Amino acid sequence: MAAFRQPITAIVIAFWFCFWLLNGLDKFFARQDVGFVHWWGNHRVEKFTMYFDRLAIDPAYVTGTLIFAGIIEFLAAGMFLVAGIRLFQGRPGAAYRTDLAIAASVAVFLGFAIFDVIVGDRAELLEHSTYIGVLLVSFLAVAAESFFRHLKDLDGDSTINRTYPPETR
Repeated sequence: MAAFRQPITAIVIAFWFCFWLLNGLDKFFARQDVGFVHWWGNHRVEKFTMYFDRLAIDPAYVTGTLIFAGIIEFLAAGMFLVAGIRLFQGRPGAAYRTDLAIAASVAVFLGFAIFDVIVGDRAELLEHSTYIGVLLVSFLAVAAESFFRHLKDLDGDSTINRTYPPETR
C-alpha cells in the first residue's frame, strides 16, 4: 500500500481532513443532540452575533455566514480527501495535491485571521495564527518526506541514476 511508503504525508492528510470535516460539522451541529452524541462544539452563533453587533451588521446574516464558513471548510476537507485517495491508490501527485490543500487551508485561516482583527478577537487571532504555523510545519514535513524518498529512489534502479548510454549487463 502506497500510504505506508509515505507515512508522514498520510498522517498530515488524515489529520487535516478530520480537522476540516469536524470543524465544518461544528458550524451546523454545535450544541445539538445529533442522535448518537450530543455535539457540544463551540457556540459560534453567540460569538458571531456579538461580532456582527460590533460591526453594526444585521444578526440575521449570522446563520448564512456560518453556513458559508462550513462549506469552505468542507471544501478544504475535500481537497485533503482527494490527496488521500491519490496517496492510497499509489497514483502520482499526492504530495502536490497535499501542498494545494495546505495552501488553501492557509488561505482560509488567513481569512479567519483578518476577520479576527476586524472584530478585535485576539484569542481567535492567536488560535488561527497558530494553525497557520502548524500548516507550514505540515508542508515542510510532506516536502521533507518527498525529498528523502526521492534520494532513496536514486539508489535503486531509477532511470534518474543511470549512465548514458545505458550499460548492458
